[in-house]
Amino acid sequence: MMDRTEVLRSIRYELFEYIQKRVMVDFDNFRQMPASFTFDGKTYRVGELIGRFKTADEQPINGYLVQANEEIFFLYFHYYSYDQRFPLHSGSWVLSFRIFNDNELMSLYRGDRKMLGNIALKRLVDFHGHLCPDLMIGAKLCEYVQGVHRSLDDPSGGICMIAENSTSALDAIQVLLGLTIGNQRLYILDFGKHNYSVYFKHNGKAIRLLMKHRRFGDEEKYEHLERKIRSNEARLDDVARYQELVDNRIFEISGLCPEQLFDVKKIEWNDPPVELAGVYHRCSYCGEPVIEGRLIEQNGDLYCIPCFKKINGNCVC
Repeated sequence: MMDRTEVLRSIRYELFEYIQKRVMVDFDNFRQMPASFTFDGKTYRVGELIGRFKTADEQPINGYLVQANEEIFFLYFHYYSYDQRFPLHSGSWVLSFRIFNDNELMSLYRGDRKMLGNIALKRLVDFHGHLCPDLMIGAKLCEYVQGVHRSLDDPSGGICMIAENSTSALDAIQVLLGLTIGNQRLYILDFGKHNYSVYFKHNGKAIRLLMKHRRFGDEEKYEHLERKIRSNEARLDDVARYQELVDNRIFEISGLCPEQLFDVKKIEWNDPPVELAGVYHRCSYCGEPVIEGRLIEQNGDLYCIPCFKKINGNCVC
């Protein structure tokens, strides 16, 4: 089943079947979404709500992108008349369109639709689920690191990295470089920055990559649409337009060499933490086992971070 990003790309490229027929809908008022609908004598039970949308700015949310019976449909309530002064309005439900499924899209070059340029990027998209700007930034980072250090299969684990964000770029690092939190070769300091410190164990050198400030020329439109989406004020065509702007950014980033995207400078080598199995101690407050390096000592007792915050008035650790 396609994720939300792929569904929106399908809408943008008009990879759907128009239906535009009135249907009977069982609406779940508690969950504020259609529970099922009947079309051509068949009942479709809604399994997942993908998104809520407006069909007109002056109206409330009346459109629903849903997954039902392994298919994806767009339903909306068509108002015969609408007046904000009155809580009840007459109208009917319309089944607008159905997104083509994966088998149908195979004949429509779904690989090109995902903008996959090579096998490595396809592996990355298959792992992450969709292509987005942060993922492409991570791919460019890995491209640079691979160019500097060719022995990525070194059993000694020749690279260690500190990333200053927790974006989709981390999936690129895990898939293309094999650095993960679990193997203790990827460390995260989430400062919300695309900055990366890379340590090469085989030669004792280290570099720091800092993403350059970049303007795409659509910032005002992009931010306006993002605000509408976050506040549930967006129409479906707003979201499709937003996806178009996202895709344009992906295309632009994909055409850059890493040096155009990052400033690179040498930094002082610091020995990365040694990979150990870990020692656990019990938290003095909740009694749960906690790895040694994440405990906080106070007055001779050891506390996990949540308990330490609780007994110290939710302090910032």
